[in-house]
Amino acid sequence: MNNLYFDYPERKYWDPDMWTDFISPVFGLVKWIGSNTSIDPSPYPSPVNGLYGADAKALDCYDLKTNAVSIPEIVRHWKDRGVYYECRSQGGLYWLIMCPCRCLEDFGTKIPALVVFHTTDVTDPYWAMKTLAHYETYNDMVARQQDKMIFYICSDKPDTDRIYVNILQEAFVFVPGDVNRVYMDVSAVCNAGVKLASIPEFTYRDSEGNVTDPDACIFKFGSAQIPALDITARWENKTSLTRDQVSMETWSNINYDFERVLHSETGRKMAEGIALEYRFNKTTDPDFLQYWDNMGVKYENHETSFHRWKLAVPKSACDDPDEKLPVICIMQEVNHANEHLAVTEASYFYEYFRLCAQGACMLINFVLEDAESNELLVDIIKEAKELYPMMDMARIYIAGHSHNGHYSLAFALRHPELIAAVATYGNPPGLANMGITPMSEERAAKVAGFDMPVINLVGMCEQGSYFPQNCDGTGYRSEKFAYRMSSFEERYAGWQLRLKAFNCPPTTKEKMLATKYSDEKAIRELGLPGDRSRVLYMDGFELYVVEIKNYEGNYHLCMVGMENMPHNTTPAQQVLSWNFLRRFARDRETGKIIEIL
Repeated sequence: MNNLYFDYPERKYWDPDMWTDFISPVFGLVKWIGSNTSIDPSPYPSPVNGLYGADAKALDCYDLKTNAVSIPEIVRHWKDRGVYYECRSQGGLYWLIMCPCRCLEDFGTKIPALVVFHTTDVTDPYWAMKTLAHYETYNDMVARQQDKMIFYICSDKPDTDRIYVNILQEAFVFVPGDVNRVYMDVSAVCNAGVKLASIPEFTYRDSEGNVTDPDACIFKFGSAQIPALDITARWENKTSLTRDQVSMETWSNINYDFERVLHSETGRKMAEGIALEYRFNKTTDPDFLQYWDNMGVKYENHETSFHRWKLAVPKSACDDPDEKLPVICIMQEVNHANEHLAVTEASYFYEYFRLCAQGACMLINFVLEDAESNELLVDIIKEAKELYPMMDMARIYIAGHSHNGHYSLAFALRHPELIAAVATYGNPPGLANMGITPMSEERAAKVAGFDMPVINLVGMCEQGSYFPQNCDGTGYRSEKFAYRMSSFEERYAGWQLRLKAFNCPPTTKEKMLATKYSDEKAIRELGLPGDRSRVLYMDGFELYVVEIKNYEGNYHLCMVGMENMPHNTTPAQQVLSWNFLRRFARDRETGKIIEIL
């Protein structure tokens, strides 16, 4: 039975009314554009080989993650004119980058960015090519002037979940846009003959915070003379990532019960972290630093090659420099795009910070938005070691949630000599030859020689409905968008690839299907055959743990599903991951894994 009377002082931070003033001030304007602009129903005039719809998805230039055909000739046309094209997706929205190629060579030089919200049929594989064609004049401006960039955020419905904020946070890391010069295309409003001041839920303030007339602030952007509004320091959310993901339907399937989380020990512990995001806006705030100092943690801000990273160290670390400290590299955004991001990171992984406060480990906090850029972490680890020589280079772990979980695994597989174990959160159990960590049969065979211990922790009610794996996925809130590995056939194939990559014996479809009738509850719930399993009860919910033995007889692959959890990491998951990670060390001379517990 769930006791809905369970209460705690911090529960107030779950109340959405507490966060009204923290929401992106341009949210109302973004929703208006999404609700009042129409989709161009005409087909793309130049389909590759005449293929449309599902047939176009068989093209080599089609990408499943973005549901987009990126025609090589068109991409090459813009590259020849000095414009870099990138197509990406996040949270059900899709977006394009068009920026000068030269700016990617110098992240120290920032250039202004125009944000364009475009309504289009994103189920059409040619949506990206249609968007480029629609904004030919805009893109021509980027090519000719070479001093501006454009982010096109595309959807077929209003963005009611403020995903555009997450997209822009990612964009300003992926390319060197100037966060102090961010502008929004308002031509859709102007063309409709509507005044910005009349748009519901939209109030415009000047740089001093005073309410002002937005229509008087419209200016012409660039040589294309695009009606634009300055949204610098206005596009960001200063809300709580955990609160949003745990309470919004976007991040869960139809079986999720938010009230159970709200009135639980999990909800109470999450609220401790959420309170940080309410109280603080910057990690340089003296009160924020004092907060951690009071807990026994030195929180430090650092920068390497124009990219920020954070370091959290137990204050006792320097008392006995001969006592080695393990490190968790947390791949979560702490970059310049939004000052609040680093506070969010500390909230999101609050339980890791609590471990640090108790002297269990150090924390390095850093991530960028592609595997190549994340190579900077190698230098960051070296710098951290110079600052704190007691850092144990044999016990460096890495962890991340969602796409950052993929980046964590990608980094570990690039540097198996450096990383002793990995914790990924919210990632599918199976692997596939796509996305951030593409895994082909050939690569899986190569990776199998790395011996990389991995624990993957997932909510049982995530929007991707990853568990159980012994059947097709069910309970999706929207069948409109294809979820990765939603069919049993895909799941079986993905799981086989995971087993191969982590040096574990293969299974059969029959064994996978038979998990439905297993005597072990964890096996039934995850739908995965395992060599040992257990059910834990932590903070009000069950956690289903299945471990697979590799060819050497070691339990270095672990899958965890947490009852009634959406796409969000939890304190219990973080504690469980630490119990896994701390078992391992990497021999610095031989590269072999040492089991130390």
